[in-house]
Amino acid sequence: MISATQKKPSSEDHPSGGRSTSTVRELRTAWGPTDAILVDEIRKGSTEAAGVFFDRYGNHVERLIWSLLGPESEAEDVLHEIFVRALEGIDNVEDPARLKSWLTGITVYTAREWIRRRTRGRWLRFVDELPETPQPAASDEVNEATRCTFDVLRGMAPDDRIIFCLRFIEGMEMAEIALACDVSVSTAKRRLTEAGKRFVTRAKRHEALRPWLEEGGRWAIE
Repeated sequence: MISATQKKPSSEDHPSGGRSTSTVRELRTAWGPTDAILVDEIRKGSTEAAGVFFDRYGNHVERLIWSLLGPESEAEDVLHEIFVRALEGIDNVEDPARLKSWLTGITVYTAREWIRRRTRGRWLRFVDELPETPQPAASDEVNEATRCTFDVLRGMAPDDRIIFCLRFIEGMEMAEIALACDVSVSTAKRRLTEAGKRFVTRAKRHEALRPWLEEGGRWAIE
C-alpha cells in the first residue's frame, strides 16, 4: 500500500506490464482522470490509479491529520493507515464524485481512533498567530498561550476536538463536516455549538487565553 515515504507506483508495476493502454495513463498527462474513472481503475487493481489517488488527495489528508492530531511523531503511520483503509474499502464508494468527502470521512474516523488510543495530549492550534510549539523567539505571552491552548484541547473529548477542528481550523462548511462525521447537518451544528462552548469554558480558566477570547471573533466571551 501507499505511504508518504514509499515509492510511487511505476508503469512497470501496472497490471498491463507498462503498456500505454490504461485509461489512467492516457488521461494523466492531460488533465488527470475524473474521480469516477479513478475509482473504477482502482477497483480493477491498477497500482498506477492508486498512485494518482495518493497524489491527488495526499496533501488534503496530511493537512487534516495535522489539524486533528497536531505535530504527531506517528503522523506518517496515520497517513499510511488511512490510505490502506481507503484502498481496501474502495468498493464502498457509492458516489465517486464525492470521493474526497468519502476519504475525509475515513480520515476523521481514523483520527478519532488514534486520539482514543492515546492518553497523552495532541496539539491543535486555535489561532493562526500562535506557534505550533513554544518558540524561543516568540513573546512570553504567546508561548504561555500556546501551552494553555494545548492544555485546553488535551482535555476535550475526541468528537469535540474533531468537529471543532474541522470547522475552525480547516474552515470546512457544515455540510462537509456532517458528511465527514456521518451525521446530519443539524446534528453537526448542535455538536459544534456544544464543542465551542466547552472550549471557551475551559479556555476562560487560563489567564493567558483571555485576551484572545476578549478580542472577539470565533470564540468571543458572551
